[in-house]
Amino acid sequence: MRYAIASLRLSLDENGAPYYQQLMTQIQQGIVSGELSVGDKLPSSRFLAGSLGVSRSTTSRAYDQLIAEGILTSKEKRGVFVAALPMVRTSLCKRDLPVKNKSTVSETDVLAFNSGVDASVFPTKEWAASMRRSWLKPDLKVLNGSYSTGYPELKEAIVDYLYRVRGLECTADQIIVTAGNRDSLMLIQHALSSLLGSISWWLESPTYPPFREIIVSNSETQVIEINEEGPCLPMNEHGACVGIVTPNRQYPLGVSISVQRRQQWVQKLQEESSNWWLVEDDYDNEFVYQGRSDVPFMQTASFYEKARDRVFFVGSFSKVLFRGLRLGFVVAPLSQIELLHKSQNTLGSSTSLPIQPVVADFMLQGNFDRHLNRMRRHYRMKRDSLLALLENELSTWFDWKKTRGGMHVLIEFKPHVLLDLSIYSNIDLDQHIAHDMLSQKVYLSALSLHYDDSSIPRQGFVLGFSGPTQETMSHAIKALRSWFLEHQIRKGNV
Repeated sequence: MRYAIASLRLSLDENGAPYYQQLMTQIQQGIVSGELSVGDKLPSSRFLAGSLGVSRSTTSRAYDQLIAEGILTSKEKRGVFVAALPMVRTSLCKRDLPVKNKSTVSETDVLAFNSGVDASVFPTKEWAASMRRSWLKPDLKVLNGSYSTGYPELKEAIVDYLYRVRGLECTADQIIVTAGNRDSLMLIQHALSSLLGSISWWLESPTYPPFREIIVSNSETQVIEINEEGPCLPMNEHGACVGIVTPNRQYPLGVSISVQRRQQWVQKLQEESSNWWLVEDDYDNEFVYQGRSDVPFMQTASFYEKARDRVFFVGSFSKVLFRGLRLGFVVAPLSQIELLHKSQNTLGSSTSLPIQPVVADFMLQGNFDRHLNRMRRHYRMKRDSLLALLENELSTWFDWKKTRGGMHVLIEFKPHVLLDLSIYSNIDLDQHIAHDMLSQKVYLSALSLHYDDSSIPRQGFVLGFSGPTQETMSHAIKALRSWFLEHQIRKGNV
């Protein structure tokens, strides 16, 4: 019998990683490249071990791990198969797919990379069960809107979740449930302004553009530069300063703060004369594919009382469950709980209270953790698919790094591209190409637009892989390749 895996031409390197890891990697690469299709049967562990000249325990271990991760599936008395998961596509890396395929992309579609939630795999059955349970005998205080800082059971579930996943120790009293990150930032901005008066807000450059829109409209802003160790400590601050940082995976550069840099920030917060406060945005750290999430600033500063009292931790469920949920939270320092409560009473709560018991039940039943585990596997496969596309189609013009987590990949122009296309020096090249691509119904997020006007921007594109389908990513990448081929032909550089 000829199995599908025979087409992979498996080989094991004596000097490489352990054999089972090499085997896992090659099988996954075969799925990403399309050499293995959904439903393909793999040989038995005994047969594969004999073919490769290794022990059966090696092949069994590789299969067991891939089955545990949902990449393969085992059917009793039938064998092992490639799992029928939504993220596995057989045509992912085939070069014969045209840029515009009217059978799959309509004339009105705009193909966009985005780092939103892939709602197509949301566990609606489990969610519906949570909705039924939480509303069979609804809490009268929920109906009356009495829980101004959040539904108590949800706050307790968040405390447990933060400790297990992020290593953050806090109490339910420190949790304030909000309508998402925008609402959280506006609440913190109002609270600190009432406490400190005039504030200088410091934003990373580059940063998430909506952050700048929220803060700039009401406050003076300064820039926190980013280098290979993470957010740099400003040198010329004066007065009360509040920094909004994404230290564990900087958006959009993807840089993780070094241990030394983190400690420098903690010491700065701890200084007797310090006028600094930090807001730590934990925007996508649920999705770590290698290793573990780094410890939050608030927990790093646990032995420094003053430092810990100056850090607000912000999280969101909209990046994990679904965008329309509009639910997030703030972990307030113990000394600032009442301050945030007063600001929330002044501003009024825009958070939906009736949905909070549903989320609490979803978490307490264990469905939240199971969903996170599935989505980690799902997004990791999407990331790997995008990386394979980039390698096949755009490696001539772009550089990138394999992300260890998150929901987007950053690609930057190779130096020779900026020189070859210096004709566009009057405008950032990434913005020029993004404008051209819109005529082909392809939306690209230009890296240069994430920078403050005072900064010299790096150029490239922020490619979110969690939201789009793999067909969308393939079409968009091929359209971008076509742009380069066309312009190189015009310049005679092919």
